[in-house]
Amino acid sequence: MTRIPLLTTEGGAHACGLTHGRRFAQEIADNVATYLRRFAASGLDRDAAFAEAARWRKAIAVHSDAYAEEMRGIAEGSGQSEDTIALLNARYELAFTLFGQEARASVAAAELVAPDGCTTFGLLPEATADRHSWLGQNWDWLEGVHGRTFVLHARRTTQPSFVCLTEAGIAGGKMGVNECGIGVVENGLASTHDGRNPYEKPFHVRCREVLDAERFEEAARPVTDSARTCSANFVIGAAGGKIVDIESSPDHVSRLDPQDGIITHSNHFLAEGHGDSLLEKISPNTLYRVDRMRALLQVHRGALSFEHMRAAAADHFGAPYAICRHPDAREPGEKRTMTVGAVLIDLEARIMHVANGPPCANEYVAFSL
Repeated sequence: MTRIPLLTTEGGAHACGLTHGRRFAQEIADNVATYLRRFAASGLDRDAAFAEAARWRKAIAVHSDAYAEEMRGIAEGSGQSEDTIALLNARYELAFTLFGQEARASVAAAELVAPDGCTTFGLLPEATADRHSWLGQNWDWLEGVHGRTFVLHARRTTQPSFVCLTEAGIAGGKMGVNECGIGVVENGLASTHDGRNPYEKPFHVRCREVLDAERFEEAARPVTDSARTCSANFVIGAAGGKIVDIESSPDHVSRLDPQDGIITHSNHFLAEGHGDSLLEKISPNTLYRVDRMRALLQVHRGALSFEHMRAAAADHFGAPYAICRHPDAREPGEKRTMTVGAVLIDLEARIMHVANGPPCANEYVAFSL
């Protein structure tokens, strides 16, 4: 087991980005290479990818000055160009826009892209042994990204401080919790509507803005208040027993609430109105992962402990395409996926427990605010 690195930042956006870039310069370069190989495998060559990255750099500056300034700090600290850092911070949109274009032409063409695959859950106090609210996620993504992630602890004075799991070079992070007890985990989704609204606020900027919220009522606004370029699912929770799942596509959002204090999600739409849901057509394992996670949690409802959550996250039913995913040597290297990281978030305690890889083989380490 290798403990995931921790980076603590303070000060303004540029200073935080500078610290990030200097600490993880090599890992950033590695992630750029991984994504360029992955995009190329889907037909997006290097020149086209960087042309898109330049457009996204300008779009991000329009949507969030502070986020753009943090990216500039990362670029300066790592010795990379601003477009290179924009490529990482818009990597979700780069992959999913391509996916949507290919899928509208032919479902078979969608085999060219394998977007994020994740299994998430949320637990209300009525379901847990400690009567705390919890979020959890196994983040399944490219094998090449494993070992090039870290936990960011941002100490801030004008906005809530937070801890989140992120990739080297990405300012926004993904799953995390802030000092107000607001937390978020996410799933990749894909719809035939993806790409309708070019250069809207990117996924990773929205993730960061959820963690900027001081109250639960504000936390969903970064997802719902503007049109989106690509689909995604967000499970947002707050200490005190509040959890909502928001499925989003370019022009529509759906709210899903916990049932019996439990909600689970994977990589297909559960609600209507989003166009055709695509990922189950190429990754049918998403269909059983959502139900499998619920079944593993439901049996302990009312007494769910950390160990129960950990065991569910380490489940291998359907291997290698299980909740706990290991690399499949039959996949091409540039497309090979695994559980890159897993998190269990105690919203009351403001603690994020992180396993650096498949949770069956990696201990969770606690990161506290």
